[in-house]
Amino acid sequence: MNADELRKRYAAGERIFHETNLKEASLQAAFLSHICLACANLKEVAVDRL
Repeated sequence: MNADELRKRYAAGERIFHETNLKEASLQAAFLSHICLACANLKEVAVDRL
């Protein structure tokens, strides 16, 4: 999943992204409060903070 799709789904109210492949996604400046990324692939994800 790319960062744009994640942001859209998050904005629609989705918070559980269990086992989602976010490899190399750019989540800089994203505020994702209460998101669940359990077992998600976060390899090489660009973030400001977690």
